[in-house]
Amino acid sequence: MNRNKKKVGRKMKKMPSVKCPLIKEHWNDNQSVAKNLSNFGLTNNPSRSILTGFINTQPQVKGEEIKVQNIKRKREPTQPQVVKLLEEQANKPTGIKQMTLPPGTVKFLTGLMEKYGDNYKEMTKDPKNVYQMTWKQIRAKIKTFKSIKAYEHLMPKPIAES
Repeated sequence: MNRNKKKVGRKMKKMPSVKCPLIKEHWNDNQSVAKNLSNFGLTNNPSRSILTGFINTQPQVKGEEIKVQNIKRKREPTQPQVVKLLEEQANKPTGIKQMTLPPGTVKFLTGLMEKYGDNYKEMTKDPKNVYQMTWKQIRAKIKTFKSIKAYEHLMPKPIAES
């Protein structure tokens, strides 16, 4: 295969497209991906960040000298605020999850609720219950229906008795 090695090399060095606006703001294009992530206090390779094996952290005394062996010095991140901001962003609630039910299910449930109220066992015997749902299945569907934000608007208005 004929390939332009210069072009392939450029593609290999090309920086990733960063979609997170917080990281994009603090990203340094002149540095590598690994260097940028270590500046943020993150890691490029999670396997390397976890220390495995036995590490001797006890100081060994030889005469007057004290030696500490096998301790890796971690580089302090130059931009630790990025990790804090990412954690804050991750801990923020993303908003209320809007549940929606198909219109046919809404019509079926509202009809049952109008006719039987909260009597789920009678709802199972209704001829419109073509899927032969059990009373617990109907109760669960009604519970999700009631948890919808616009539940009151979906319920038809009761007809005033004259």
